[in-house]
Amino acid sequence: MSLVKLNARSATALDATVLTGNLPAISGASLTGVGGNTPSFLAYLTSSQTIANNTNVHIQLNGEYFDTGGCYNNTSGTVTLNGVSAPAYSFAPNVAGKYFMACKGRNDTSTDGSGTTISLYKNGSIFTQVRDTLDNAEEMFVGVIMDLDGTDDYVQMYQYQNSGSSTVSNGASTFGSDQTIAFMMGYLIGGAWVILVLIVVL
Repeated sequence: MSLVKLNARSATALDATVLTGNLPAISGASLTGVGGNTPSFLAYLTSSQTIANNTNVHIQLNGEYFDTGGCYNNTSGTVTLNGVSAPAYSFAPNVAGKYFMACKGRNDTSTDGSGTTISLYKNGSIFTQVRDTLDNAEEMFVGVIMDLDGTDDYVQMYQYQNSGSSTVSNGASTFGSDQTIAFMMGYLIGGAWVILVLIVVL
């Protein structure tokens, strides 16, 4: 918290050089522009999707549990959201900052394999992933903090498995009705949490 003390008996002006950065605005009795977690979203798979063998598959998260700020594209084509081009099934926020991003998925199969992964892709390339051996059906979660520029960055979810045949990533029409549903989520980690306090001593 920034604290500025103004003594009205001895000071005739406030030194503007000490006020730097983006300060919040006062509107009536409300203080605005002090951060928050918007944009934020959680998107999920509404029906099971086939995961081909030995292939990184883009998960078509077409259900929205919530989408505060309207920055998630749950369609199969590229659309413009809040002035930002959002590819299919992607989160493309229009606010720059650090975001917590996460996804969960499972390759549902009765066949073992040597590897299965879930990944978060940024702008079409792997940003982070978690990998495990495929022992029947493995469910995995990965979370990370990433910088998104609010202009053209976007995030998508991918799954991979090498069981020797196709598997499925589980989905359901209602989020929460099945604990194995694939999902991706994210939110802005605060904004400008700067509070200016003026104390007038008479």
